Amino acid sequence: MQTSDRTRGVALLVPRLLSIQTDPAEFETADAIAEAIERSAEALLRWHDELAEIQHRRRPPAGAPDPVLVEPPADGPAHASARLAERIRGGSIPADPAGLEQAASELHSIARIVARVADNCSSEHCVVQGQEIAEALSRLSVALRTLADTLRTESRRLGDIGAAGSDGSVDLIDQLLGRVVRAEHAARLAAATTLPG
Repeated sequence: MQTSDRTRGVALLVPRLLSIQTDPAEFETADAIAEAIERSAEALLRWHDELAEIQHRRRPPAGAPDPVLVEPPADGPAHASARLAERIRGGSIPADPAGLEQAASELHSIARIVARVADNCSSEHCVVQGQEIAEALSRLSVALRTLADTLRTESRRLGDIGAAGSDGSVDLIDQLLGRVVRAEHAARLAAATTLPG
């Protein structure tokens, strides 16, 4: 693959990245993830521009392999929004774990492509930048997958609690709410630290 193909491939990752949609349980988490994705897209564009500049400065011989990135995290106590607490106490978690898993898979796929392009760069600076982007996208992917797993597990538990109708269900629901809030908070932290700039 020639450099122009690689730089074009990196540029084509940007709309793919920006098309990723998530639906976690809290609006704050959705906003943090969207901001992380936007920062990642901006970093990819900067990296693309640098790769394109390398292409124009130095044309490799024919047949040679060509070379082809916040806000500070909220570290206060995690708390549930009134909306989330009301919905969980009403028997549902307002989130889409399948959508989060799909977003995680797409981030993972994009990270692998970026890593592959970075591995073929001739400039050490481009290699490092590409690896940073790929690692950040991979970490965000893991955070979304973890959140999806937690939301799916807690949704099942919430269904079991409702079906059992036990007297201790208020305590169980509060514990479940706490687990959801902590998982959402962890995802927000991961998003806030994704390529903070």
